[in-house]
Amino acid sequence: MIRTSTRALLALLATIAALALGAAPASAAADTTTLTASADRTRIATGQSVTISGTLTRNTAEGARPVASATIGIAYCPTPDFCGEFVARPVTDTAGRYRASVSPIRSGSYRADFLPTDATLGRASATTAPITVVQTASIPAFTATRGADGTISAKGTIAFARFTPPSIPVEIQYFSTKTWRWTTATTAVASWNGSGFAFAATTDRPGWGLWRAHYAGVPDQFTPATSDLVLVR
Repeated sequence: MIRTSTRALLALLATIAALALGAAPASAAADTTTLTASADRTRIATGQSVTISGTLTRNTAEGARPVASATIGIAYCPTPDFCGEFVARPVTDTAGRYRASVSPIRSGSYRADFLPTDATLGRASATTAPITVVQTASIPAFTATRGADGTISAKGTIAFARFTPPSIPVEIQYFSTKTWRWTTATTAVASWNGSGFAFAATTDRPGWGLWRAHYAGVPDQFTPATSDLVLVR
C-alpha cells in the first residue's frame, strides 16, 4: 500500500512539474516603432548648420502612439553604407518629436537611431535626404601692377574653408569698356607655397583699367570667389 502511494505521489509530482514548465508564460512581443528624420535644408555652405527633426511612434493595436522621453542618436553618414558616431542625442517630447542642430563639414546625410532600453519597444532608424555642403572659397589678397616693359604682373592668394579642389585655376580678368563685361586675360593655377595657395601670372594689356582675380568654383563642391578690384594705369 505504501509502495503504491509512493508511485502515485511521484507520478503526481512529475505531472505537476511538467504542467508548470509547459505553462510558463512567454515573454510579450515588443511593439514595433516608427522613426522619421528630415533636414530643414539640403544645401548649405561650410560652417552653416542644419536642423534634423522627426517623430517616434509606437505601433499598437489601437494605432500609432507617440513615444515620449526617448533618446534618439543622430549620426553623420558620409556614404550610404557608413555612418560615424552619434553627434547629437535629442530627447523626444510628449508628442514624440525630437530636434537637433548639426554642422556637417562635407556632403552626406544623417541617420537617426532609436535604441530602446524598454524591452516592450522595438528598434527603429531613419535617414535624411542627402545634404550638399559647398566648400567656401575666398581671394583675400590680389595685386596687379604694370612693369617698365608695359606688361601687367598679377598675383595673389586663394583660401578655402576646409577642403581644397585638386586643381585651382584662377582667372586674371580686366573690365572691358568695349563689351562692358569682365574678360579673362590669362589664367594662373594656384599652388601651395608653404603657408597658403598662391597664384601669379603676367599678361599684356595696354591702357589703364580695372583688374581682378576670379575663381569660378566647382558646382555643388566649391563656391566661386572674386578678389577686390585693382586699378592699373
